[in-house]
Amino acid sequence: MKKLICFMLVVSMLLPTFSIAATKEEQLKNTKQQITDTKNQIKQNEKEQKNVLGEINNLETSINTTENEIESTRKQISTVEGNIKNTEADIQVKQAEYDKNYELRKDRMVAYYKVGSVSLEESVSKIDNEPDRMYMEKAIEKVVAYDTELINMLERQRIALEEKKAQLDEQKQNLASLKESLEVKLAALNTTKEKRKNYLSVLETNHEELEKSVDKMNAEADKLTKEIAAAAAKNTKYVGGKMVWPLPGAYTITSPFGNRLHPVLKVYKLHTGVDIAGAGVNGKPVVAAAAGTVIVAQYNSAYGNYVVIDHGGGITTLYAHSSKLEVKVGDKVKAGQEIMKVGTTGYSTGPHLHFEVRENGKYVDPIGKGYIKVN
Repeated sequence: MKKLICFMLVVSMLLPTFSIAATKEEQLKNTKQQITDTKNQIKQNEKEQKNVLGEINNLETSINTTENEIESTRKQISTVEGNIKNTEADIQVKQAEYDKNYELRKDRMVAYYKVGSVSLEESVSKIDNEPDRMYMEKAIEKVVAYDTELINMLERQRIALEEKKAQLDEQKQNLASLKESLEVKLAALNTTKEKRKNYLSVLETNHEELEKSVDKMNAEADKLTKEIAAAAAKNTKYVGGKMVWPLPGAYTITSPFGNRLHPVLKVYKLHTGVDIAGAGVNGKPVVAAAAGTVIVAQYNSAYGNYVVIDHGGGITTLYAHSSKLEVKVGDKVKAGQEIMKVGTTGYSTGPHLHFEVRENGKYVDPIGKGYIKVN
């Protein structure tokens, strides 16, 4: 009995040790599982970020395509509206001609009625003098021929008038169809832009990823610096002349040149140019600030669709975030010539023009250095 009691005491003393050991094992197991779960979440997050960036690029392509279709549809609408005006003018002319001849025919019928029931043939037969009778017969033939031609002309004019009216109806139906198509495209465009905005919001919620995106943009800019400096070095004489404002009609600087506090990251980042925007700026023409040669006209994920122009003497300008490029590499452009349309491609949260000036590949303040001036 004493042995049993001693054994029980020993066992009871060891139980806390076994319990503590089991708890530690469980904690270690849970910690390892948490590490595994966290690593999986990181991988999933990275995958989602890549998907978001890919989806944004796809949406940008869709936006550009739809905007081009909208522009084409608007041109068709303008053409059809012009055709309708021309057709309506033709109808007015033809209707006036028909009404005039119809009144003339009606007056002649009234005149015949007033003459009485005796026919012209009967009147001629009562003329005894042969020369007079022959003269009258000739006159009657001319009257009949005139009336016959007048009747035929009225019929031709009636048919032509009906054809023009049918053409007008067809043109109006076509116009209604085009306008309906335009509304559908505009709705699709707004939906796509809203999706893009939502995806950008998702991307911006991850500060670290967004910071990488900004850094990537600056890395792209640094890469361009070397390429531009190399290209500009080939043309040592400045040929640009006095620079003009690159976005006519829009003069609001939404972000100046230099270090700026990022609105989302709350950290300072270099802004290598100036952002220009304004009401209804989307789709407006962007013009070359000075004469020169296009040395870059392409797309990348940071700048979106962008153009770089070499003005000689180491001076280059860059224009970014376009919805549509109007020039290609090698084109010679004049100051004020349209080179692109305002858009919001690349890392952009809204339609605007990002404009840069570089001296021998180095960023300079376009306004502070006096290259361009706000009106």
